[in-house]
Formats: sequence, C-alpha cells, structure tokens
Amino acid sequence: MSIIKLLNKKTKKALFTTPSHNQTAIFSQKYMPFYEDDFSEIEGFDNLSNPKSSIMIAQGRASEIFKAKQTFFITQGATSAMIAAMKTLIKPMDKVLVARNCHKSVFSGLVISAALVDWFMPDENNTWGIYTKIDPKKLEATLKLDDYKVFIMTSPTYEGVNSDIKEIAKICKKYKTYLIVDESHGSLYNFSKNLPETALEQGADVSVNSLHKTAGALNQCAILNISKDIQNYDEEAFQNSINLIHTSSPSYPLLANIEACIDYLNSKKGRNEIDSIIMEIEKFKKELLRFGIEFFEDINHDPMKLFLRKQGLSGFDLSDFMYDEYDIEDELNNSIACLYLTGIGTTKQKLEKLKQALKKIKTNPSYEFTQGDFQPHPLVKMQPLEAFNKNYIYTNKEDSLLKISSTTIIPYPPGIGILYPGEAIQKWHLDYLNNNVKIISN
Repeated sequence: MSIIKLLNKKTKKALFTTPSHNQTAIFSQKYMPFYEDDFSEIEGFDNLSNPKSSIMIAQGRASEIFKAKQTFFITQGATSAMIAAMKTLIKPMDKVLVARNCHKSVFSGLVISAALVDWFMPDENNTWGIYTKIDPKKLEATLKLDDYKVFIMTSPTYEGVNSDIKEIAKICKKYKTYLIVDESHGSLYNFSKNLPETALEQGADVSVNSLHKTAGALNQCAILNISKDIQNYDEEAFQNSINLIHTSSPSYPLLANIEACIDYLNSKKGRNEIDSIIMEIEKFKKELLRFGIEFFEDINHDPMKLFLRKQGLSGFDLSDFMYDEYDIEDELNNSIACLYLTGIGTTKQKLEKLKQALKKIKTNPSYEFTQGDFQPHPLVKMQPLEAFNKNYIYTNKEDSLLKISSTTIIPYPPGIGILYPGEAIQKWHLDYLNNNVKIISN
C-alpha cells in the first residue's frame, strides 16, 4: 500500500500519541487538509528511518522512475539530502573538491563530515554576471594533483546552466572520485525529452533533487538518488546518515506530497504539462525578443529558466520596476539581469502577465551594463570543522584584511557563499562586509 492510500484509508483508533492535535486544525480551519493526514509512526504506519512497507514501496517506485539504485524521500529539503550524501561518502580528513558555486548546504556538509576542502572555480560569464559550467579539462588537471574522495558540483545552476556531466563523470571515475551533483533545479529533467538528461543518466554517483523548486511539491520536499553504477554501495550507511540529520518525526503530509508529485510528473498528464509549459515559454521568448528583451541562452540550457535583461536598465532597476509597478517578483537578480523561475504551476496567464509587463519597461538609453564581479579564489587558512569550533574576536573592517573569517557572507538567493569560516578576508570581500566582522583569534 502506498503512502497516499495508507493516509486515505485513515484510522478509527483513539490515538493517545503524538501529535496531540488529533488530526484537527485547532488554530485555523484553513489548514485542515494538512492536519487530517498528520500522523506519527503509529501502529500500521511505516517509519522513514527504517522503511518496511508503504514508504519502502513509494521509494522503490520512485527509484524505478528516476532510474536509480535507491531513492530516499527527504522532508527537510535538499540541504539535508546533500549533507547526508556527504556524511556517507566522506570520512574525517578525506580530501574533497567542491565547485565554488555550490549551495551553502555543502559547507554544512564539510563541517559535519570533517572533510578537507579545496575549492574549484567554475567558468564565468562577464556579460551576464553569473557562474556557468565546470570545465572538464580544468577539472581533470585539478584531480591529477591530489587524491580527492569526492567532487561536488551544481548542475543546473539557478540560471539553468548545465555542465557536461557525462564527461565530468568519466573523469571522476578515472581518478576514483565520487561525483555528487546538486540537481535541485533540475527535478523535471527526468520527465521530458525537451529538457537535458538527468545527472544520473549522465553518470553521476549521487544526485539531489529539490521537488519544491520547479516540480510543484511543497517546500521541504526533496529526494536523494543513488546511481545503479556507484561503487561500494552501502544502503545502510546512507540510511544511517539520513537518520543522523533527519528529524525523528517526519511529516506524513510531506511524504505523501513527495509520492504524489513524482507520480504526477511520471503520468501522461504531468509530462504533457511540462512540454506545454516549455512550448508556451518558447512563444513568450520569441515575442519579447521584438521588444528588446534579451534572454540568456547556452548549449544544453534549461529552457524553463528565464534569465533576462533589457538594454538601458540594470537588473536591480528592472527588478524594482517589475515589483513596484506590476507586483511581479523575481527569484533573484544581479546588476545585469533578473531570473524568473517557471515550473509546474506556471500558467499561460501568469506568463502573459509577465510578458505584458516586460513590454512596458522604461529604459535609459545612456545606461550601459557593467561587467560581472566575481569573487577571487578562496584563501583557505583553516578547514571548515576547525574554523567552526574556533573562538573568535571582533575587529574593525579596516583591520580585517587577510584576517581569518569566523562567519559567512552568503547572498540569498542563490545561497552561494562568497566567504566561509576559515578563509582569509581579501580586499574584494571588504565591500560586502559591515562595520564589524567576526575574526578567529590566534
């Protein structure tokens, strides 16, 4: 019996168990549907920490759909999935290589796994101000230098840039390095031929999908996929790592939502909806090109990521204009462009509102785009776990140059760290710092 069927069956038992709300929305009837299915692991229900029935069946079906050896349901977001994968594959003092445009969750994983990190800088696109692909040749040159246990990267990026994971996976296998791909923004790739191949299909050992970002699920719904070709697979080790990080009271409504989301995406209706949205986006782009709207495009780019700009207007001003004048909020923006995310739930009417607003943008003909401003290569003076546990003192901004940071600077979104604990504060960072920063004491 699936999770959804189990919840639909209900129970007639008098439950003197957690949660105490008795499946009733005490505070607001608005949330009643969520409360009705909110149970703990009572008799007859499955346990996410050791699935044996409904959850095991749902995860097994998901693994078949995603062509994985094993799929784990995660109700605490892709962050927990990433940390669990790192904790499983990385032993204390293992060396790992991490692309610098990874989400901040990777730094948490570095602390928890007690890894020794080297950072790898992805390619840059100055005209759009974004990080782009991982260069396979540069990666191989780096992997030759040391014995790295794991390489961690993001593909697609927030802006829809996909790296050549097939080539990267070959290189990682050559050097006996596990490849973990944060595929949070590519959760739809498995369900349309009009989208890039999934990380698993291209040879990644582990991928993380965030189902709420583009796939229509509730916040916190995510999955952890393990490749059929991974070496030395230990299912129990992965489960133990998930249990270490995950709550012991997982949400059944979220578990059911994960199952329902995957089932819908895999259905004819779901697949047709994805292709229909892509078709509408192509029409959307074609019409707006006539109004001077430029869209970021790249080989193997995700067509559902609308990263756009208008000559004569900064990305910040464009974002403010759309928000103040038309009540349209972007996912993120920089000095050059704005990102408008689409996915399951993006209607034709919603795209039409965005299109009509973009047509009415007022620009300053004399304005010229600035070049992208990218952080320098990090100067790691102390490894993440040591830095995390170190005492610190406060110092003034003007005295902080080349001191070791005890805190993080992470613009959010996209949640990519420009300064992590244990790294030296370089001149470039000072513009991002407030008057006081935490500095590790000697």
